[in-house]
Amino acid sequence: MNTFRKLVILLFIALSCGVVSAQQDTLRVRVMTYNLRFGELSSLEDLAYHIKSFKPDFVALEEVDVHTDRKRAPHQKGKDFIGELAYRTGMFGLYGKTIEYGGGYYGIGMLSKYPYIKTEKVLLPNPEKKEQRALLEALIEMGDDTLTFVTTHLEVNSESLRNMQAQFICDRFENAPYPVIIGGDFNARHYSNAIVNIMSKSWFPATNNDFTFPAWNPIIKIDYLFARPMKGWTLVKTQTVHSQLSDHLPIVSDLIFVK
Repeated sequence: MNTFRKLVILLFIALSCGVVSAQQDTLRVRVMTYNLRFGELSSLEDLAYHIKSFKPDFVALEEVDVHTDRKRAPHQKGKDFIGELAYRTGMFGLYGKTIEYGGGYYGIGMLSKYPYIKTEKVLLPNPEKKEQRALLEALIEMGDDTLTFVTTHLEVNSESLRNMQAQFICDRFENAPYPVIIGGDFNARHYSNAIVNIMSKSWFPATNNDFTFPAWNPIIKIDYLFARPMKGWTLVKTQTVHSQLSDHLPIVSDLIFVK
């Protein structure tokens, strides 16, 4: 075998190994965030079908009731939102109570196509004694990869408190050992300090600026997806889905992370 042919073969092998390595080091994920408005405007069956139709890997859920008796949603009385949504979507469910309400619980949740390694609920700063807010975190085993997925729902009435909570989120995940994706209702407009000067300074934006609220006539954006670290992520596709099952529009994003 002559020298030129040997070089061609070696080059082909090297390129092939490079392609395999690149494929192994690329994480592809479809994520969704959805504020459910405690199911006032729809049934859990319809919400589950809607979520499942997008085939997400992970879903961040806000305004989630469990075992409540809510006058504005009598058809949801006593229902376990996370249990039913997990069952009807075929995903793993996780719930984090933020407050007690109507004889049950009100809070945030998530759905995952993949099993959890560990989970944690972390209360967000609340020096003004407003409604308690939280982070729901899950370290997830995604095939051969490990990823942290987070759901949150920030303060609605105090901008200063909302800024404090956003900064807490940035500080908490500053040295995260694995890629992190967070989704939720930040109650902050896309031009606000919490988004522009806090979150966007250290998180990759995994959505566009399409309005998400109210669903029947969207005029503001308050729902977001972000990812860390800043470098390595690519937003392949994002869509704000127009539906009337809640007062918020869900967001679905396809992301690639090259390690």
